[in-house]
Amino acid sequence: MKYSLTITLIAAFTLLTGCAVVSNNTKLVPNRDQTAIQNFYVIHQPQDKRNIDAEISELLREKGFQATHGPAAKIASDTDILVTYEDRWFWDMSNYLIQLNVEFRDAKSRYPIVAGETIRTSLARKSTKEMASETIDAMFLKIEKGE
Repeated sequence: MKYSLTITLIAAFTLLTGCAVVSNNTKLVPNRDQTAIQNFYVIHQPQDKRNIDAEISELLREKGFQATHGPAAKIASDTDILVTYEDRWFWDMSNYLIQLNVEFRDAKSRYPIVAGETIRTSLARKSTKEMASETIDAMFLKIEKGE
């Protein structure tokens, strides 16, 4: 009896801890021009029904930047940085954001400056805004360090 209970507890512990994965990666493009990082435009992804572009834009404004969002056809001429994103959702008892990729691109050349990716599995899930904040904070840190 004790043996089967021990095996059951070990198996349950292994299964539960194996489901909590958190990964945050950023990549900075070498030899990029980062002199003008003030005005951001977050391009809305047509398949996005959750308005992630609005959340990213709001986060950038909270950090003191000028940021707007909308379709790719309405990019303002004074935009310095284009922000693109890709969201991936997964079902585990409820729908949740498993992966968020964000890129900052030079608005004129469309050349990438920095890219960030956050992955959180079911037991480590966070809200869309929290994942966007994690990703963007890591991207700005990478820009600051210049690595």
